[in-house]
Amino acid sequence: MARQFSSQNLSSQNLDKQTVGLCGDVAPLAPRRVTQGMFATLPNEITIPEALQQMRVSANVNFHESVDVAVRLGIDARRSDLVIRGVTNLPHPTGKAIRVCVFADGIAADEARDAGAHIVGAGSLVDDIKLNGLSALNFDKAIAHEKMLPKLAEIAGILGRRGMMPNRKVGTVTSNVGDAVRVMLSGRIEFRAEKNAIVHAAIGKLHSAPSALEENVLSFLVAVMNLRPRGVKGAPSESNFVKDIVLSSTMGKHSYRVRKYAMRALPQAGEL
Repeated sequence: MARQFSSQNLSSQNLDKQTVGLCGDVAPLAPRRVTQGMFATLPNEITIPEALQQMRVSANVNFHESVDVAVRLGIDARRSDLVIRGVTNLPHPTGKAIRVCVFADGIAADEARDAGAHIVGAGSLVDDIKLNGLSALNFDKAIAHEKMLPKLAEIAGILGRRGMMPNRKVGTVTSNVGDAVRVMLSGRIEFRAEKNAIVHAAIGKLHSAPSALEENVLSFLVAVMNLRPRGVKGAPSESNFVKDIVLSSTMGKHSYRVRKYAMRALPQAGEL
C-alpha cells in the first residue's frame, strides 16, 4: 500500500483540491484544544459563572456531578522546602457525603459519636485494620485522639497508603475530637500539590447555586495562595505562583480556564 500511494505522487495541495471538489465547501476548522488527561481544555479564558453554565448545558448524566478545580503552581514539587499541603473550610458545603472514623476511647469516644462520627473505636479497631488491611478501611477520613498515636503506629503503613493517617499539621490529631468531627463534616477539604505541581479539590456539586460554587473556588484559592513559599531560594513570586486554574465536572468532556477572572476576584475573596 505504501508503494501504491507513493507512485501516485499526490501532494497535499492536490489532496486539498480534491477534497474541496467532493465536498463543495471547506469545513471550518475546529477550535484548538489542549488535551489534559481525559479532558479537552479549551484555550480561551472565561469567567467562573460562564464555565459553570457550560458545564450545566453539556451535562447528560442522571446523577449530580462534582465540580473540580485544578490549580497548576509555579513550584518544583520535588523539593521538600516547596511542598504545598494544607486544609481549609469552604464557606458552603461540598455536597459530598463522607464517613468519618475516630480513634478514641472513653469520654473522647462518646464526644465523637455525639458529633456524628460514623466509626469510633480504639484498640480493637486498630487490631481489625491490622488484621484485614485495606479491606477494613470502610471510611473516608480518620481522626485520632492524641493518646491513640502510639497504637496507630501499628497501622501507619496501611492508613498512609490511602492518605488517611491522622496528622497534627492538618488538625486530625487532637484532644478535642468532637470539634474535629463537626469541622470535617461541615465541608473541610485537605489538599496537597502532586508531583506535577497541581493541586486538585472537589468544591461542590454542579446543581448547587453558582454563587456558592464560585465562593468555594475563590476560598480554596485563597487557602492555596496563603501557602506560597517565602524566603526560600527558588520560591515563586506572588504573580508567578499560580500558573493556571481549570474547572471541570465529573463526566464533562471539557475543562475551562478561569485564571484571569479568578485572580482578579481574589482580593474580594479574602472577605469570604
